Amino acid sequence: MKKTVSLFLCLAMLLPLTSCASGTTETPVEETAADVVVETETETEKIVFAADIPEGTDYSGAAFNVLTYPLEGDLVWNDTDWNATEVTGEAINDAVYQRIQQVEDLLNVDVTAVPASAYGDATTLTKSVQAGDNAYQLANIAMKQTFNVMQQGHLAELNKYAADGTLQLDAPWWDGNILSDLSIDGKNYCILGDIGTMYKKSIGVIMFNKTIQIDYDLPDFYDLMAEGNWTIDTMVEAGVQVSDDLNGDGEITAEDRFGLICFCDMIALAMIGCDVDFFTKDANDIPSMSFYSERSVAVMEKLAELMYNPNLSYSWSKEGVGEAPAFTMFQEDKSLFYYGELHAVATMRTMESNFGIMPMPKFNQEQANYNHCLNPNVAAAYAIPKSNADTVMTGHVMDALGAASKNLLTPAYYDITLRGKVSRDEESAASLDIVISTIKYDLGYLGDWGINSILYSMANAYNTDLASKIQGIEGSVATKVEKMVTAVSGLES
Repeated sequence: MKKTVSLFLCLAMLLPLTSCASGTTETPVEETAADVVVETETETEKIVFAADIPEGTDYSGAAFNVLTYPLEGDLVWNDTDWNATEVTGEAINDAVYQRIQQVEDLLNVDVTAVPASAYGDATTLTKSVQAGDNAYQLANIAMKQTFNVMQQGHLAELNKYAADGTLQLDAPWWDGNILSDLSIDGKNYCILGDIGTMYKKSIGVIMFNKTIQIDYDLPDFYDLMAEGNWTIDTMVEAGVQVSDDLNGDGEITAEDRFGLICFCDMIALAMIGCDVDFFTKDANDIPSMSFYSERSVAVMEKLAELMYNPNLSYSWSKEGVGEAPAFTMFQEDKSLFYYGELHAVATMRTMESNFGIMPMPKFNQEQANYNHCLNPNVAAAYAIPKSNADTVMTGHVMDALGAASKNLLTPAYYDITLRGKVSRDEESAASLDIVISTIKYDLGYLGDWGINSILYSMANAYNTDLASKIQGIEGSVATKVEKMVTAVSGLES
């Protein structure tokens, strides 16, 4: 007999935790995070995550202020994880509202979102810590900014903070990968997990136009993905077949059709996707640049076949146009593939042709896993201000928020919004599982020590001379890394 299982409780069975897009859909969706159910052949199984907090814990209405991304300005990076003031019927908003209400009721605290003036802003946090006013107990800042603020001594070291208080860093609602990948000398200063969805918006993916795929009788990309055969070569071979001078003027321009539409940062995300490590760490957890290698040179040459052919790929950064025209081109069937971040997927909801969602491609079929990474300029990381010395209450509130988010917010984003409203086929569910579960936190890319900008400029110039470019920044990167390691080693835990 079929039983029902609450959808927000199924995520733990669908997807291992590692770690973006919200909005309306063409077909109205009435369900909220709390009431959507799916059918299963198994007996009713209810998995509810809860923080290990002593019964009766009461903080007498104490303030817990979270410095968030702003509410206005950039339409993509406005906060969606904290500033919900009422139930509206929109899944993410309602999940945010419900989890905050649950935590406030559980601990008798006042969780208040305080929007910063700009997304990723670290200045507000820095000024607060310098003043010692303890204005914020938790903060969202851009991933890239965490390295600067950390070195200035303005962030709490999380392992020591957890040891001194109640924060459960090994709980399932925190991403253990970020702790192992971004630690320096055994220390950590930022964290991610179910508590937020904003950083997931910045994961790079590949979309494909199903109309073009069918018209040209191209392979089933989902099958190739499942077999481990979704590679750069696959994209090149398919893209070459569909690129066409539609208006017959003798050249392929924005008026014609391409195999790929991309932006210059695809080159960096694709290299990470191909198992290139920007930084690696030694046995003492000390990082150093490892980017230039036989692997990175080979990957660069292969990516050049895909991205540097003007008759195959259209780069809107190289052409100096905005993202909106690039979106329009893809929506008008002028490209088979579109590289973008997960937030771009929601923009395609008005597209007439059906589209699919794919992981970043592998280097070749022998590569074991798919890999993905965040955009360090916009991904919202979580950090505890150094001025917050209340390790017991903060740990309890953060873990309570994390557990409630795993029950409510992650399913609202992943199952209802991303897989339910935005994607258009059942197969994309498996693809999204791969994308979300294979985030690689490369310290060398996320810290932006100069490699990123080199790669972006190379992509826009169709330059493959990786040796000379990396040689030119090796010294400065080593100096910056040494400065960071010295600063971190000298910080009081």
